[in-house]
Amino acid sequence: MKELFLFLHVVLASFWVGGMLFLSLVVVPYLRQRPQIRDEAFQEVGKRFSLYGTFGALFLLLITGLVNAYLLHGGMRRTVYEKLFVFGIVVVVSLAHDLWAGKKALYSEKHRKWAKWLGITNLLLSLLLVYMGVRLRLGL
Repeated sequence: MKELFLFLHVVLASFWVGGMLFLSLVVVPYLRQRPQIRDEAFQEVGKRFSLYGTFGALFLLLITGLVNAYLLHGGMRRTVYEKLFVFGIVVVVSLAHDLWAGKKALYSEKHRKWAKWLGITNLLLSLLLVYMGVRLRLGL
């Protein structure tokens, strides 16, 4: 049972972080070269990733993370609380990106810049969460 929840947590984290890396390293440069489809494509890709990422993966990451904290560590430790705090920030930044800046980026340069920086912030915080998870699993 422990390995199943850890496996699910790692797969979900891979989807979340890998998706953001794919978007920023592959999709964004591709669409910047195609201004005629850029705005529509950003909106469509953003909606789909938001559905599976923000509203799917993040919710399941919270559940599997809490279960793993209990199964693997016997409950909550300081490191788990710290990771949950950063995770909470990721959720807030994700919601601000998806529900505010991302939706308005089509109509406003200001919101486009906000969406960009919220996305970068989210990626960096998510990478920090992966690092914290590795340290937690190694008992550091």
